[in-house]
Amino acid sequence: MNALALEVALRYVRSRPSRLISSVSLLSIAGIALGVAALVVAMGLLSGYRTEIRERLIGANAAVVVFPMVANGEADTAALERRLAKVPSVRAVAPVVYQTGVASSSATPDGTDAVLKGIDAETERRVSDLDAYLSDAARAVHPATADAPASVAVGDELARRLDVKAGDDVVLAVADNAAAGGRFAPRTGRFRVGRVFRTNFAEYDAEWIFVDRGELRKLARLEGAANVVEVRLDSLQNTEKAVAAIRAAAGNGYSVSDWRSMNGGLFAALVIQQAALFLVIGLIVAVSTFNIVATLVMTVQEKKRDIGVLTTLGAEPGLLRRVFLWLGAILGGTGVVAGVLFGVGVCWAATRFRLLSFPAGVAEIYFVSFIPFLVRIRDLAAIVLFSAAAILIASWVPARRAGRLDVADALRYE
Repeated sequence: MNALALEVALRYVRSRPSRLISSVSLLSIAGIALGVAALVVAMGLLSGYRTEIRERLIGANAAVVVFPMVANGEADTAALERRLAKVPSVRAVAPVVYQTGVASSSATPDGTDAVLKGIDAETERRVSDLDAYLSDAARAVHPATADAPASVAVGDELARRLDVKAGDDVVLAVADNAAAGGRFAPRTGRFRVGRVFRTNFAEYDAEWIFVDRGELRKLARLEGAANVVEVRLDSLQNTEKAVAAIRAAAGNGYSVSDWRSMNGGLFAALVIQQAALFLVIGLIVAVSTFNIVATLVMTVQEKKRDIGVLTTLGAEPGLLRRVFLWLGAILGGTGVVAGVLFGVGVCWAATRFRLLSFPAGVAEIYFVSFIPFLVRIRDLAAIVLFSAAAILIASWVPARRAGRLDVADALRYE
């Protein structure tokens, strides 16, 4: 019976309806297609934005950071590294030095705030995507020699503020960690800009400076080899379980943070925003299905005599309902397919030609300088299921009306 209902619905689609019905049908298909396309583009935008932020956060930094809860990094980080390396989900570890300070240059003697990250290039590339934005880091970030000062890498937006380029000198000032009484006693050092890097994450590009770990230790007079140990995981899928194992291996004297806890508010807000946007734009799809109701109601009126004949030949009301449900599904399904294809095409073009790129000032607001449009299968599945539900609900009313049509009235039609 379902095959018969589908065959009748297809015959109605292939038949030559009135101009009014044809126009309304095209409008219903176009309305659904535009609504679905808008939904695909919106979900692609927010999925791409969330993924880009996550990748930039983890790419420029480690997935998990462990730091001692003692002053001046005095804990035995070498022993900590050995314990962490034995955790099954840990791929690599690297000791680093973090210090906040001030960077200045001859063009900007007043300076600007900066985050100094002391690294060893060989170990750092094992825990982050250092090579993606700072290739050949060992040549860009190295200790001082007899002939030249230590070389550092500066974020491109910070370099713009300081008005420096590769080969220029910068002065870095940090607190003296060995000073008695905990008062701020700045220590300054002159460094050479070895490279200007760009991560596409605005916060890093506007504040970060990579320094050789030994040089930063000497400048800040840290007693320990490092004050943070970065950890790279085999997979981000089981971050919670991995963090629990790392916390157990580190012991009570250490604090453990991961990419979720450090940016939990941001990612939670993005999830809520994506859900809200899905519901709001989904209303466009729901409203556009009212055109299907109009199309099917007019089709019921036009095919009134056919319905009467089918009923006389023994067709049950359920068959007639299924005919018009199939007709609504065909019209709506055409709009959904067209909308998905159009939306995916827009997302591809926007990503391919980098249409959503931001200048430095705007990038500080959105955290990234470019947002790709990421079309995920699960997003498309949710859009298709939501659209299908709205179309079937809209088709039910005229289908039910066709099933209840009076036979005598139908045969008297025309």
